[in-house]
Amino acid sequence: MSKFKQIKPDTWDAHVKKASSSPAFAREYKRSNYVLNTHMVMADRIRNGEPVGEMYLTGRLKQELLDLTDLTEADFNKYGR
Repeated sequence: MSKFKQIKPDTWDAHVKKASSSPAFAREYKRSNYVLNTHMVMADRIRNGEPVGEMYLTGRLKQELLDLTDLTEADFNKYGR
């Protein structure tokens, strides 16, 4: 069982709808300046040997991780790639 709460698929849509519902909410979301860098999150997971999707271990997304982060081919060896 995961220690993290499962997020519903429509969570992002709910945030967008709330942010666009009033100028006050829009300012609040903009002020938070939260940016999710998926490449860095995946790089950390790979570096730590945590489970990641197959698409990050081969092909285009693997190459993006190699180009945009400090991962090396050696980091992928633990996944048998």
